[in-house]
Amino acid sequence: MELGKTNLEKFDGTNFKQWKFQIKCALRAKGLDINTPKPDGKAIQWNKDDGMAMFVITSAMDLNQIALIENCDTALEVMTKLESIYEQKSEMTKMMIHERFYQYRMSPTDSIAQHIAKVESLAKQLKESGETISETAIITKILSSLPSKYRSVRQAWMSLDPKNQTVINLTARLLDEEASLSIEDDNEIALLVAKQNMKKKSVPLKKTNKESNEKSNENSTEKSNEKAHRFTCYNCGKRGHFARDCRAPKQKQHGGKNMLAFHVAISELKNDDGLKWILDSGASAHMCFKRENFAELYEYTGSPLKLGNQEAIEVAGRGNVLINKCVNGQWETSILRNVLYVPKLRRNLFSEGAVTRQGYNIVKKHTDALIYKDNKVVLCASLQSNNIYELNIITLQNPVCNVVQKLDLKTWHERLGHINVKEIQKMCKNNVITGVDLSDCDKFVCEGCAYGGGIVCAF
Repeated sequence: MELGKTNLEKFDGTNFKQWKFQIKCALRAKGLDINTPKPDGKAIQWNKDDGMAMFVITSAMDLNQIALIENCDTALEVMTKLESIYEQKSEMTKMMIHERFYQYRMSPTDSIAQHIAKVESLAKQLKESGETISETAIITKILSSLPSKYRSVRQAWMSLDPKNQTVINLTARLLDEEASLSIEDDNEIALLVAKQNMKKKSVPLKKTNKESNEKSNENSTEKSNEKAHRFTCYNCGKRGHFARDCRAPKQKQHGGKNMLAFHVAISELKNDDGLKWILDSGASAHMCFKRENFAELYEYTGSPLKLGNQEAIEVAGRGNVLINKCVNGQWETSILRNVLYVPKLRRNLFSEGAVTRQGYNIVKKHTDALIYKDNKVVLCASLQSNNIYELNIITLQNPVCNVVQKLDLKTWHERLGHINVKEIQKMCKNNVITGVDLSDCDKFVCEGCAYGGGIVCAF
């Protein structure tokens, strides 16, 4: 190997950690170890190797930096002196590194790879200063410093098996989500460019002063309308105009501008029939605003529900709600348990946090949100025009409320749409419904079903 030949950038007092790493690589490439102690006897080879190491180090330094190490006799002394100057391990330095680590947030211009690299770099600085930092702390910092558009990844990660919660797996998930979001952004940009090109194709003729003024006013109106088209009316929930221009009757607000402070924009939603459910990442529990939706309703003894604006809202009860859910094109009957009865709500809210705490995973991709249990899709939601996910479920309204005694099989058979008795038995076995008297299952006959399934014979 040619004597001391390196292409290292000269150290000028900045970026010491990066320069130190380059020196470490250069010395290793030449087979030199500056930490080897000097032998007691003849040290001809050691002196030669140490001299080569000093030559490599000083060749990659500016002259003003060499002045700081002129009194050093070995390569180890040179590096130790530089480390004492540029890698101070005082308590003040530790505090500064801690502050940078815990206050760090992902820059809007950074990619996921750059973001993770910065967090790992700060964690490495903490380790080098003598602090112990676990992989869990690094993962927590990576997730907590992400922008809100990666919220679904954070929620799904919390429900993952701790054995699989590694920086490598997290990096792979975030890179996939970044690619998915990038495709959506590209589609929006392409649509915007297409609209601009359409406008450029229509070249107006030269107008008189009066016509020009009128055209100017029209352009201002068009720009205002175009701007409004991107927003949703906070009064009626439709796109294309502002609330101040809305012709619909003004909606009464309950509790001020930030009614629930959930991530669902409640002020953008219209009152519905109470049968649909909205996927909500901010709600701490499932919530329903219609009493008749509850199959079972019990007294609620907990504290009032706290809103984001510190207002307390009444919770009138807690119970179970029967639903029909559509998965892979098939409708199934199921039950939502521990649902809060909140009369002041305007939509039924399906809590993401409640299901993830029960071991479910939620994956949002493009226009769909899929809820998994044991790697099997158990519930689906679709993205609506107002940027909320509506679950593919329908409430089985008022099957029974405040059940205090068993009801006969005929009542349940009729309320559940004349379904097969075996299906009712199966639902009772799985605790989907309660309060059914199954003692007459073998003798039960529904006259309506019998007439409907009868065959008319020819005379």
